[in-house]
Amino acid sequence: MKVTSERLDNSQVKVLVELDAAEVEDKLRQTTRKLSREFNIPGYRRGKAPHHAVIRVLGREAVQQQALEDFGNDLYEAAIAEVEYTPYEVGQLEDVEWDPFVMTVLVPIGPEVDLGDYRSVRLPFEVEEVTEAAVEEYLEGLREEHAQWVPVERAAQMGDQVVVDVKARVGDETIVEEETMELLLEADSNQPLPGFAEQVVGLKADDSADFDLSLPAESDEEGAEPRQAQVHVDLHTVRERDMPAMDDELAMMVGDYETLDALKASVRERLEEEARQSAESEYLDKVLDAMVEAANRIEYPPQAIDREADSAMMQMERNLASSGLPFETFLRMIGKTREMYRQELRPTVEDRLKKRLVLEEIARREGLEPSPEDVEAEIERMSERMGPQAGEMRELLDTPGGRESVTADLAITQAQERALQIARGEAPELEEAPAAAPASEPEAETAAPASEPEVETAAPASEPEVETPAEGMEAQAGEEAPAATEEAAE
Repeated sequence: MKVTSERLDNSQVKVLVELDAAEVEDKLRQTTRKLSREFNIPGYRRGKAPHHAVIRVLGREAVQQQALEDFGNDLYEAAIAEVEYTPYEVGQLEDVEWDPFVMTVLVPIGPEVDLGDYRSVRLPFEVEEVTEAAVEEYLEGLREEHAQWVPVERAAQMGDQVVVDVKARVGDETIVEEETMELLLEADSNQPLPGFAEQVVGLKADDSADFDLSLPAESDEEGAEPRQAQVHVDLHTVRERDMPAMDDELAMMVGDYETLDALKASVRERLEEEARQSAESEYLDKVLDAMVEAANRIEYPPQAIDREADSAMMQMERNLASSGLPFETFLRMIGKTREMYRQELRPTVEDRLKKRLVLEEIARREGLEPSPEDVEAEIERMSERMGPQAGEMRELLDTPGGRESVTADLAITQAQERALQIARGEAPELEEAPAAAPASEPEAETAAPASEPEVETAAPASEPEVETPAEGMEAQAGEEAPAATEEAAE
């Protein structure tokens, strides 16, 4: 077997596997021996058909495809062991020629990052001042939270709360039927129907009214007509919001504050902390954007973006599921397919991938490595956050793969802090900068099967078997026939 490789752009390598005629013949004969046991070859008992008879009945191309399926992965793994690159994930079969035999596989390899002069990046850091108006606005929100709804005798106004019975029909179909329904009258509200609030304004308690509402068409198809709904409403109660005064009583109502001034001071402190956190988050994004721009090279295989997109999709599904909204329902609501949504994610996840690769390389170049104590403390913190499931979370994280994942996340956090220090001109001097090396280089797991699960980390997953075009053949080469005189084996 002869193996050659060629480095391509985008962190990919073309690997060529060549076999001489004798090696090819040996593989084909092994395959026909197996096929003779699986298929009915007319004139022979199962397992007794010679090589040429199997090829004559099944066809040379089908036998070649089966041989590739049987031996392709072994050839791939043997070839990977000879090349100098470590795969990022499974190689993709590009082409197979049989005369002479040449198998071409496109293999993605680990991302590579050359940060360039990343330590020269400098950006100003500013935190937006918390104004007195912002404090007052927050306090107004607290007043609204602690307001009481008080019945009034006047006509309903926007901003009031009403209690109503509602029945709405479109033709013979009842689309809304609710009793003692509490509604907040707000302009442009769609509850219970678009335009309903505007029709209720002006009504008093014990009033009734009938009116028509124009509703959107049921479909977006061209020519679809708006629907007309006939609505009947009985208004039982009108309530207005009774806001507490801005005084010491409000402070005591809100929390453990004796005076309004103490509450104001606490609100200002909270807003200043939120402003600082928001400024640091925006600042980190700007710093990483600048470091990505300053890098000499950030190279990664296309599969890395696919992996990021898949991860983002799974996270979105989990978030929606936790709020009781199935992902498929969400897609119908926004009018997109899974693939459309996945494609929309690609620019965002590619930006995230570049920043993470930069952070991983910063961690390596700066010698940032979480201590075992840091990892243990983080596992404890993450477990405690799970409440009743703390034990299960600790069991999941307290494994080699779990600790590796936690360690990688902590290293990213440390790299983020170092990037901020660099941009502010506050980073400590490096004693000796390590030479540039590929970022996120995976472990050498060329023979690992795809079925082995592992904790998701920044490192590439274990390699599944190389994909081949042969998916197996159906046993349709011939019906069972009376045994004929066997031909002499070759």
